[in-house]
Order: sequence, then structure tokens, then C-alpha cells
Amino acid sequence: MRFVFASQLILFVCFSCIPAEQNELLVKGIESYDNEQYRTAITYFSEAIEADPADAELYYYRARSKMQLDSCGHAIKDYSRAILLNKTKDVYFINRGLAYISCQRYFEAILDFDYAEFLDSTNASIYFNRAYAKESIEDYPGAIEDYTTAISFDSTNYKFYMNRGLLYSFIGESQKAIDDYTSAINFNQKNMLAYKDRADEYLKQGNLAAAIADYSSALNLQPENIELYYSRAEAKLGLNEFLAAAVDYTYIISLDSTDATAFYNRGICYASLNIKVSACDDFQKAGELGLFEAYQVIKDFCEVDENSKSKKK
Repeated sequence: MRFVFASQLILFVCFSCIPAEQNELLVKGIESYDNEQYRTAITYFSEAIEADPADAELYYYRARSKMQLDSCGHAIKDYSRAILLNKTKDVYFINRGLAYISCQRYFEAILDFDYAEFLDSTNASIYFNRAYAKESIEDYPGAIEDYTTAISFDSTNYKFYMNRGLLYSFIGESQKAIDDYTSAINFNQKNMLAYKDRADEYLKQGNLAAAIADYSSALNLQPENIELYYSRAEAKLGLNEFLAAAVDYTYIISLDSTDATAFYNRGICYASLNIKVSACDDFQKAGELGLFEAYQVIKDFCEVDENSKSKKK
């Protein structure tokens, strides 16, 4: 399943409260981080730690830099050091929880989010991230409860609805998934995935017209998305709209002239419309591109008349 991950939080520090040399190292480290120079940032934070090994913030910032280098294990060690020095910052527990998730240590992540909740029970991101961790260990009721709590604290965040909708879809609660995707769209009308996912649910329900409308909305946002054309064509075929489906396969071919399946499927559409020459041309092209079952269709459909004529003679 596809999920949205909450971004790591940025914590600001009081520079005036820090010794000048350490302040300079911290500033340079943050500047390097902002410029995506993460190894350089780690060097600056490490030098600052040597000067003051009791400053929890320095370990926190170095951990964030390490996470950007996909070093979740090393980041966890720094977050743990920060927590050892200061257990009152929920952001330390949240970020270590995210690091645990990256390392696929979901139970430990849940414990960190539990402690973060103790520190700040109104922080929606805590419930959102804990829901993801619970989902990863297949605690679906617990995940839904946490997504719902996150929404209760921040009802305008479309990501919360998207993730809960994906989970509802996964467990077969199609209508609830549609409701969540609709909420996500209401808060972000440029969210292509919400239209696509809602269309997929409509397709499952057999509401083909609604599916086509949503795939079209998604294509307005991503007009070169081949997967969307395939899905919309499938819905059109369900309504026996063969010509309209053929148009979608033509769009796919215009984007990728080597897509054998698009030629084959368009050939099926033309055959259903009794446009035999175009159908057989597409089957031939599909075969040449490696979809070899097209040759059997050519034998059964395209050559049948020629064989019949030969027998009559």
C-alpha cells in the first residue's frame, strides 16, 4: 500500500543562550542542512558536540542530518542521546519514532509515539505516525483509531484522510474509503492520487461513470500518466464504449509507441466495432513488439475470411 509519511519537524533554538563558538558551529550546521549538504552539517554538529557534549539539541540536529543520508540506525543513537539529556521534548520522541519506522522497528516506534502523546496529547502528527506504525504490524483497528484522532485535531489535513482511505480500501470498506478520498479532494483539489484512488473504488463498486469522471480529473492534473489512461479505458470497456476506450489506448501509444498491450487492446476495441483492417494492423504491431499471443488472434480473426475464400475456390 502507498502511504503518506509525516515530515520531520524543525525545532528552533535560542542562539543568544549559546556560547559564541558553539553558536557559530550550530549556525553553519543548520545552513549546511538547509543547503542539503548533510555530511558537512554532521561535521559541524559533531564539532559542536565536542565543545558541549551535554547539549541535547546538537544530537537532535545531527540525527536529522543522518536521517537524510538514510542512516536510521545512527540517527536513532543520536536521538536516544538527546532524549537521555532531555526527556521533555516531544519532538525528540516523534523523530526517533520516525527513525524506528525507517528501520522497520515498528513496536519501538509505537512506544516512542506513546511517550510523545504523554508529552503533548493534542499533536495530530503523533497519532498520524503511530497509525502508520500500527498499520505496519497489521493492527488495523488501532491504526484507524489513530488516524481518526489525528483528523479530530487537524480536520483540514488531506494526508490524514488519504491514509485512512487507503486503509479502509485495503480492509474492504469501500464506501468509507470513498468518503475519505472525497474529504481529501475537498481540502486539496490538485491531489491527483485522491481522484485516482476514488476512481479505483468506484471501479470496484461497478460505478463506471463515476470512475471515468475521476480518472478524467486525475488526467487533467497528470495528462501523461499512462496508468490513468489504462484505468479509464477499462472503465469505458465496462460500458461497451469501445471507440472511447480506443481513444485512450491511442493516447497511450502517443506517449509510448512501444507499448504492445496498448496496440493489442486498441485492436480488441476496433474488432468489437467491426473495424477489421485497423484491428488487424494493431494485432500485427502488438505481435512485432513482443506480445506473441496477438499472432493467434490474427490467425483466428484476421485470416479467417481469407481461409474461407480459399476453401470456396
